Amino acid sequence: MKVRDIMKHEPCFTSPGSSLARVGEVMADAGCGFLPVVGDEERVVGVLTDRDVALAVTTRDKKASEIQVRQVMSGEVFSCGPDDDIREALAVMRERKVRRLPVLAHGRLDGILSLDDVVLEAQAVETEGFKGPFYSDISRTLKAINLHQTPAVVA
Repeated sequence: MKVRDIMKHEPCFTSPGSSLARVGEVMADAGCGFLPVVGDEERVVGVLTDRDVALAVTTRDKKASEIQVRQVMSGEVFSCGPDDDIREALAVMRERKVRRLPVLAHGRLDGILSLDDVVLEAQAVETEGFKGPFYSDISRTLKAINLHQTPAVVA
């Protein structure tokens, strides 16, 4: 199965200059907790989660309307392509410990793949014509995402 078969087409996104108040409105209207940040030439320059928004608003002495996306977004973008096999995308999620990936085609935002979308397509076992994803792929990915490194103890 390919990423294009599962991904959300026509994704919501934001820009680096948008306020967190506007981002909150977009997330609430779309029912999502993740937005790619699209800059010049329609390139994804970062990502923003509802957790990023909540932490920024609760740890700064500013209103959400006074904080710009560029101040809190993650500039590290992990992505996949629409023609990637779904298992390749799950491997990226496991390795990078993320639940959502922007789907890029020719460097531009084409969609969003979330682990939730993959879960809805998964099956327990192989049936005629179905090659995955399987529940085991999902559980392995969730385990990797949620596995926390034990912090080193300094004596």
